[in-house]
Amino acid sequence: MTALALAFGAPLAGQQRVAPTSVRKAPAGVILADLPSPATLTVSGNQGRWAEVTLDGWIYGRSIRADRRQGLDVVVSERGGENLRAEPNGAVIARLRYGALLDRIEARGDWVHVRRRGWVPRSALDAPMTARARPPAAGRTVTPPAYREMAEQKADTQPKKKAAVASPQAPAQATPPSGSGSGDQVELTRGSELRVTPDGAAVGTLAPGAAARVLARSGDWARVATEGWVRDADLRASSSGALAGVSAAEVRANPDRYVGQVLDWRLQLVSIQRADELRPEMPAGQDYLLTRGPLPEPGFVYVTISDADRKRFSSFGPLAELTLRVKIRAARSRYLATPVAELVSIVDSVAAGR
Repeated sequence: MTALALAFGAPLAGQQRVAPTSVRKAPAGVILADLPSPATLTVSGNQGRWAEVTLDGWIYGRSIRADRRQGLDVVVSERGGENLRAEPNGAVIARLRYGALLDRIEARGDWVHVRRRGWVPRSALDAPMTARARPPAAGRTVTPPAYREMAEQKADTQPKKKAAVASPQAPAQATPPSGSGSGDQVELTRGSELRVTPDGAAVGTLAPGAAARVLARSGDWARVATEGWVRDADLRASSSGALAGVSAAEVRANPDRYVGQVLDWRLQLVSIQRADELRPEMPAGQDYLLTRGPLPEPGFVYVTISDADRKRFSSFGPLAELTLRVKIRAARSRYLATPVAELVSIVDSVAAGR
């Protein structure tokens, strides 16, 4: 199934690869789970810009309790959420949110097999699995990590093919400008606030007719550069030395420019993890934050932290939003379009609300 077919509403069914995104109870509804990495899920239907998928895997039994509502059996009772795994203590498929209701299939020791239907943006779907691809084991809907990563690595070695078709690893709403690409000359059709980040603080207003150059686009927002004059007496050197308003898409598109730079990024904390051989950009055993963003982008960012910082971040509530000052170490990881950064400092934080 091509991207063109997806755009025009072709029917969806069967196994399809889903990029990192959120799984919702209903189209544009409450979030049930987050996919931290691409996964192959069963797609059973579609509605407008949304596709219905099935989460199917194993959860640690102590993180759920009985709760018979909406025709389901159990609820995620762990305040910080819990991982859904391909098998007991196996690879992580998704991070289930606290309060998510699930259908209980069977139990095996301390683990419980659960299932739940939900909705993801159709833009997060890739082409269906081919007959030559290794099929998932019976009762499972997730491609084994080794096969998934091999496929992604193969895609990375074919830049010409990637240039012809948008990469499924890149967040669908965080892309360089379309059309003639970055550098598009535009002018404002009406007065508009100039913001540091999408939905962020306003730093000024551009008048109708003001000329600008598009640097990048993210969802409904465009990052622009404009020229003008201010009095020299009104200026002072920047105290932070950090760049603001840079998207992950810009970092991926211009690694030579941004690797080594310090950026301020608004990120949502998902979990604290430890690096392994699948993430060679970080030393094995290195503590890092799995974060969503930079907000409002739907992708993910790895942020390495020190042993001392681990305890500090453990004190933040689930899905807390943080503005972190980070130094970019890699524009993307080896297998995913996920930037790798090193923590410099915490600029501010906001507890997550539900």
